[in-house]
Amino acid sequence: MPTEITVHGPITHGHDHTTVHCPTCHASHSHTVRGDLSDDTTPVTLTCVNGHNVPLPGTIDARELLFTAAMRAE
Repeated sequence: MPTEITVHGPITHGHDHTTVHCPTCHASHSHTVRGDLSDDTTPVTLTCVNGHNVPLPGTIDARELLFTAAMRAE
């Protein structure tokens, strides 16, 4: 079952806590993560508050981000 969770606030990564930014509009304050918690073959995607696709940095595991966002949303 597809999951869509809005993450309010910046998403940071790496040892220096770099903030994820949209490459199109540079938004960093709110993103939506989408994926399926029970199907590992469904890709996890991230979009900014304005609906642009945001690539996940290599230091962020997409499945882990989805799982963490889902746990915090409960």
